[in-house]
Amino acid sequence: MKVLNSQEVQFYPSLINDYISGELNKKLIVDWEYSESQILENASNRKFTETQRSLLIEALRFQYKDIGLTIEEESSLKLLENTNAFTITTGHQLNLLGGAQFFYTKILDVIRLAKKLTVSSSFTFVPVFWMATEDHDYEEISCVNLFGKQICCPGGNEGPVGRISNTYFTTFLDEVKKILGDGDRFLEIKKIIISSFTEYNTLAEATRSFVRALFSDKGLLIIDGDDVILKQQASAFFIQESKEQTTFKVVNEQIKLLSGYKIQVTPREINLFYIEDKIRARIIKTETGYSTVGDYKKWTSDEFENFVKNKPEFISPNVLLRPLYQETILPNVAYIGGAGEISYWLELAPMFTAFNIQFPLPIVRTSYFVVAKNQLSWLKDLGIDFKDLFGNTDQLINGLIKEIGSDEISLDHEKQELAKFYEDLLLKAKLISPDLEKVILGEKKRALGSLMNVEKRFSNAEKKNHEQTINKLKNILSKVLPNGSPMERVDSFIPLIVRDDFSFPIAPNLFSGEIVVFS
Repeated sequence: MKVLNSQEVQFYPSLINDYISGELNKKLIVDWEYSESQILENASNRKFTETQRSLLIEALRFQYKDIGLTIEEESSLKLLENTNAFTITTGHQLNLLGGAQFFYTKILDVIRLAKKLTVSSSFTFVPVFWMATEDHDYEEISCVNLFGKQICCPGGNEGPVGRISNTYFTTFLDEVKKILGDGDRFLEIKKIIISSFTEYNTLAEATRSFVRALFSDKGLLIIDGDDVILKQQASAFFIQESKEQTTFKVVNEQIKLLSGYKIQVTPREINLFYIEDKIRARIIKTETGYSTVGDYKKWTSDEFENFVKNKPEFISPNVLLRPLYQETILPNVAYIGGAGEISYWLELAPMFTAFNIQFPLPIVRTSYFVVAKNQLSWLKDLGIDFKDLFGNTDQLINGLIKEIGSDEISLDHEKQELAKFYEDLLLKAKLISPDLEKVILGEKKRALGSLMNVEKRFSNAEKKNHEQTINKLKNILSKVLPNGSPMERVDSFIPLIVRDDFSFPIAPNLFSGEIVVFS
């Protein structure tokens, strides 16, 4: 296993690098430490009432009623009854079959961190996976890259993706079964996939079944926020958001502090949606009260407040308000996510203060690159460090050619000689006539240009001599960074977890932004 420091490579955006390094804290943009001790401090200060715990457990038991609880899941639910028990959470869209590798590994991070802190502290930590069932961007979740082939389920939806019927995925499921084949190696994962997508009615239920089959022995609890019991606890915040545009005001102030960085999400005046099975419509303020975009629903101010109080299940927070909803219904102390997620979490701390909810510690998940041993050895033999793969590809190849190619391809000596020749010529020209200076300088420029063109031809010829080596390097790059994206954001984790000899290693330090490279 090789561990790279994210500060050494062009991997994270500057906002995340500065967060990990503590620079945001020094700039007073954040007022917390990026460390395990901060999680324990959050647990010491977390206020979560007995009533809130009871409602959470009631909602979770209801969500699991048709699927049953494993011994480990039941144990986690029992633990949540205790006042010293808290959650560490991650969340994700309902990507088909989980989508890319990082879907799996960030859940793994949550499980491992919860276990580690439970053992080393006086608190108990329960791992939680939050399903983004109310998201409506079907296109983002509808494809998976499995064994080098992209499988998509075409079509779209207008409402929350979690409510899509399992009948929608029949053709997709047939394609998955063809790719996995009938061999014993994929028998277990096929059973899990088929069971999840045929025995349960919606994409939310199928995703819960699929994820729990992968992690249920770890005590992971999977929660669906599209739940009337849970929404009732957040109705007061939904009303405040609509009346006072709280998120819009305070997050925009935080964005000003982050003006030197790329902003991930910009708040709207009201960060709420109205949802039904086939509808997810943004709520806006009007002269007479509120309405959805397109006027599907209209309310006076009083009508809207009563509607939210009595039917909160029809209200859905957007990407910025969803974290607040999450922290309202969970005794949460930390959230693990990717660089994009954590970037917008860093915009939200003042919003939590405005709503009087404790802000959890945002943690950047571990990034993994799984590379064949022989490829790592080959790179090492050529003097290529894995971190070099994150730089400019042309520079990497040119540097490699200089290392393994002939010394004759470099014409630096000839360039120096040519420059000296024209310097001497220029001195003579000036003695004859100042008007000759421009002539000599022009000839010098053309001569150097010709020499550089010859050098380029030498280099291209040398590249052709080492074409096999260059193609092998490009092949490794295409697997590590397909189309410029990290492999963990493209390739499915399924081909890895079905291997008997495979497991993701534990990152030495989750809080240092380490990138783990292993075989």
